[in-house]
Amino acid sequence: MKTLLLVAALLATSAASAQTASSDAALAKRLNQLMRDPAAPETEVRAVLDGCHFTQVIRKYRSAGQQNEAVVFQVSHQKNGADWAVKSDDKVEFELKLGVEWSQVTSLTYAPALDEKTNRRYFEVKIKRERTAKNGSGTNSTTLELPLYTSDEAVARDLVRQLEQVRRRCAG
Repeated sequence: MKTLLLVAALLATSAASAQTASSDAALAKRLNQLMRDPAAPETEVRAVLDGCHFTQVIRKYRSAGQQNEAVVFQVSHQKNGADWAVKSDDKVEFELKLGVEWSQVTSLTYAPALDEKTNRRYFEVKIKRERTAKNGSGTNSTTLELPLYTSDEAVARDLVRQLEQVRRRCAG
């Protein structure tokens, strides 16, 4: 009987885990659709939800004539639940990755914004991470800003609500 209960509990946990991964993938897909700036097709902004870690990737691809000018470099840093990386190669002119652990995120907000080049309104989601220094001498903070190219506030509010659910689930 105990074995049967253990198997049932493991199956339920596995099903819940699969459902969470599926909803996280759907959320990331929706974010990625809305972060795509139609005015800048050579630039990609993506969100990656990997368990309790959030990564924002900003990538600008080289145009056809730039391959000969490529400078290859890669630098990265990972410490205390936050990470960043910068790289360039023959296909990518510039790539920046910023990551945070959801357990260290202290606030999720959104606000209207204006693209001054196109005079187009959109929303910006801000993910703020704060961490107290180990010696207690202060705090370290990081803010990720995600553009949402929509003028519909309900869409921005719903995405922030879903991100908040992920944050709470990961905060334990």
